[in-house]
Amino acid sequence: MGLSDLPLASAEKHAACFERLGWTRDLKRRGRGVHILLTKPGVRATLSIPIQREVKRTIIAGLIRAAGITQEQYIAEFHKK
Repeated sequence: MGLSDLPLASAEKHAACFERLGWTRDLKRRGRGVHILLTKPGVRATLSIPIQREVKRTIIAGLIRAAGITQEQYIAEFHKK
């Protein structure tokens, strides 16, 4: 799987996918600028998704790496309804 397999979608859709994978929105902290911050208990990383109509695939790939999941897992969860 490569970058071209990752979906182009809004920040909200990507955040919803990470939420289904166990991440929660961090409403107490504010990021610099306009970002959605996601945290997960037991994971040191904080995911920061820029609020855009189409988030770049390179950004999503970095978030997937930081989340400790595979692109295949992410794509499967993204396409679930």
